Parts: sequence; structure tokens; C-alpha cells
Amino acid sequence: MNIALVFPPSTFLTDPMVWPPLGLWYLGAQLEAEGHKTDFFDLSSKNLPEDGEFDQIWVSAKSAQMYEVRKMAEKTKEWKHTKTVLGGAAPWADPAGCMDLPFNLIVVGEGDHPETIKSILFRASHEHRGMLFTKVSPNLKWVLPPIRRWSLDYHAYMDDNEGNTYRMASLFTSRGCPMSCAFCESGRHGVIWNSLTRYEPLWCVEWQIRECQQLGFTGLAYYDDIFIVNRRRTLKLLDLNAKYNMKWRCFLRSDILHKHGGKEYLKLMADSGLIEVFVGVESADNRIKDNIHKGTTIEQDTAVLEWCKELGIRCKMSFILGLPGESMESMKATREWILKYQPDIVQVDRLVPFPGTPLTKNFGEYDLKYDRPIEDEWFFRGRYDIDSRSFVSTSSLTVDEIDKFWHNLENELISEGLSSYGH
Repeated sequence: MNIALVFPPSTFLTDPMVWPPLGLWYLGAQLEAEGHKTDFFDLSSKNLPEDGEFDQIWVSAKSAQMYEVRKMAEKTKEWKHTKTVLGGAAPWADPAGCMDLPFNLIVVGEGDHPETIKSILFRASHEHRGMLFTKVSPNLKWVLPPIRRWSLDYHAYMDDNEGNTYRMASLFTSRGCPMSCAFCESGRHGVIWNSLTRYEPLWCVEWQIRECQQLGFTGLAYYDDIFIVNRRRTLKLLDLNAKYNMKWRCFLRSDILHKHGGKEYLKLMADSGLIEVFVGVESADNRIKDNIHKGTTIEQDTAVLEWCKELGIRCKMSFILGLPGESMESMKATREWILKYQPDIVQVDRLVPFPGTPLTKNFGEYDLKYDRPIEDEWFFRGRYDIDSRSFVSTSSLTVDEIDKFWHNLENELISEGLSSYGH
């Protein structure tokens, strides 16, 4: 068959052509291994194929893209020749919210297992409307390196502290997260991955690193939920980075870093080419962290930031305003901490409780109120807009109070040169 892999427009991003949708490229690898032809369309830069150009189109969407998916479905529902499939994080997190969409097949769960690929092809060809619920495989021994021949359409760059610039490719080495953050759909209590943490074979990771280097990339961005969670495996990955002389960045949890060796562990990563980490702090108030089962403390976060500065690693830290139990005092504590310790880059967002997270599955357990229904199209990143408005409040704060504080803080961070909008 001839399959089009389609990624909806990412209208919520300032620049949607930075990081590619690797999930679709994993699907393409399995399809081509079975003898099918594939092509890829990121609708942020290309047009949707016409009916009849392909046997099937496979669309993968995040929750924030569902508005664009619905617009697309209005067009494709009239198609007579090309069958349509919808999968990705959005239907996985909220199957009920996708049931009314006019696709031939909606896939809920992990889609790139070889047997799942065969099921999708068959059912999409023979069903007018249907849903396929897949199981998460207990391991990733079957995984294939994602296709990367389209990767040069994307442009992600990162600088080190010496002013050198590296063109970054993104990759995963694992799937899943063992932690319990209440705002996350892929953690232990979310709906994605079923609380498993699985690891790609090392040959598959090395294949990707080598291919990225051959394509001209000089840096790697690891998008594992917690790249450092398995120390023994991570040390092997550090050897691979050193072998190919690649600079790299990753997501990092301060509690895991402390557990596995602290500054010494971080130095090993720096010696292998680590130049930037992304740390989800969320709040400088440990009470708020406890409310969302974050598992880290602000004292741990502070130590990690100080170690990064000592080792010459750029440290990007993210925060969320409006979490359960948020008060004016806790927001002020977060602001004061940011201005005192000054991470290299600061990202501050307002809470959006996405489908499939503990915050939405167990809404009554948290100190949150919504002034309108949750909409999967509402997203909190993108162009900085002084008029943008949230919809979440707590028992201590109104929506307007959270919004006003966020806007004022963002302006302050921009003037200080700390805001992620300036990077």
C-alpha cells in the first residue's frame, strides 16, 4: 500500500517546524519494513494530500491539535478513495472525545508494533467507522529506528556557554515514566504507557545517533520523560554520545539526579557532551509540589541549578501557575525564587488540565475550579499574548488573579532576559 503519514498544523507554537513528530516516523519504519510505501506531510509546511493520492492517510495528533483535526475531518469525510486513520496521544488520552470523528479507524494506544500495523492496515481498509484499542507491549525489542529522511525540514539549534551553535536532532531511547505528577498523562497514574518504562535496544539508539550525524546534525535532544532514570543504562548512552562526539540535552528530574549520584553523575554527563538540561520545577513552594505528587523539593532543584552553573551546563526550568492549592503567597515564592537563582531560561505557564491526567480523571480530589469546560484545543504555549486568558482557578485565587500575575511575571522575565520567549 501507499501510505501518507500526516501531522496536523501546530498552530499553538510560535515556530512549528522545530521538532518533528517522531511517532509517525516510527510508524513509517514498520510500514516500510513490511514492504509498503510512505510519504510524510507536516501540515504546518505542506498541504494535505488529495483523495486518491494514497491508499490510506494516517494522522497522529496531540490534544492541542484537535481543533485542526476536526477541520481536516470535515474535508476527508467526503473522500471516496483514500481511507483515513487517526491515532496519537489525543485519542489515547481521550477516546470518548474522538468517537464522533469521521475517520475510517481511530487507534487508541501504541501504534507501531508490527502486529498492530497489520491490524490498522486491514481494519482501515474494511471498516466504515471503527476504533482499535491496542495493548502496550511489555518491551521494545521489536522497535525499529524511525525514518529520518524528512528530518532536514526541521531546524532546532542550541548554543553552549562558549557561543558554539549545534543543529539538534531529537530522539527517544525509552517510553514511559514511573513518576506520579498529577498534571501528566504519561506518568504512573496517567492513561498513556500504562505506567511502564521500556527501553529501546542499544543498537537502535546507536543507529539513530549515527544516522543523525551522517545527516549533518551536531547535537541531540533526548525526549525521554526522564533520560537519567536508569543509571546503568544511561552510562552506556553517555559512551555512545562520546563515541560520536555529539553535544546533547535532556529532560532531568532533580530527585533522580540526587538519588543516582548528584553532581558526580551530572559531571559524567557533562564530560560526554551534555550542554543543556530541562528541569520541571513547577513551583518553589513544596506544599504545591506535594499537592501534585511531584516528588521533588525546591531544595533539590536549587542544588541542581547550582551544579549546572558550576559545570557550565545551561539549565532551563519550567513552572506552572494555578496548580491545586495555589495562593498568592505560593506564586510570589515562585517569582522570588526565579529572580534570586536565575536559571538560564525560564518557562512559566498557566495550568491546563489535559484529558487523561489525574487532574481530570480525579477532578474532585484537587483544589481546582474551571470557569468553563475543558477544551482540548485550548493550549497555553505559543506566541506571547498580553490578552490571553486562562480558565483555571483555586479556592484562594481567581482566574483573573492568576492571569494578571502570570502576565506581570512574564514581562519581568522578558526584561531580565530569562523568558523562554526570548530563546
